[in-house]
Amino acid sequence: MIKNIILASQSPRRRELMLLLNMPFNSENPQIDEVIDPSLSLTKAIEKIAIDKALDVFKRHPQSIVIGSDTVVVLDDQILGKPSDDKDAIRMLKLLSGKTHKVITGVCILSDKEKIVFNSIAKVTFYPIDEALIKSYVATSLPLDKAGAYGIQDKGALFIKSIDGDYYTIMGLPIAELNRRLKMMEGVNA
Repeated sequence: MIKNIILASQSPRRRELMLLLNMPFNSENPQIDEVIDPSLSLTKAIEKIAIDKALDVFKRHPQSIVIGSDTVVVLDDQILGKPSDDKDAIRMLKLLSGKTHKVITGVCILSDKEKIVFNSIAKVTFYPIDEALIKSYVATSLPLDKAGAYGIQDKGALFIKSIDGDYYTIMGLPIAELNRRLKMMEGVNA
């Protein structure tokens, strides 16, 4: 039996990436607190949030395959989530300017028969960013819903000197790895 696939996210970027799979899916916003558990390693904590998102939606759709995902930006052991406001976004971008940081995305694929959990890590190096460019970018409101206050797929691309790792991890969903894992699951018409 072919199962429905549900993305446990309302992120427009993740929905856009899911379209690349050429599989029908729906999306639903999980109702969880995205709090990092300090008792876990950072990668395990990000995976746990992805699991919690998938579980929350799976409770309402137990016959479906649910995909949960979470992304954080890490600079020198400091976690940069979504900025709280413009001022916070400016602060984050100034911190990232001229430095290399990590982007960690955790993913959980959940069905009634199995649970697959994995993470993907990419390193991103920024050019030094002029303060005027930071302020004009933040004024667009584009960075306000993104971990680390930038989008690699929008004007945030102007900051990026180099990437080591999966581009789509930085966007919030390592789509090639997700595709590979989904195709191994029972109930997926790939």
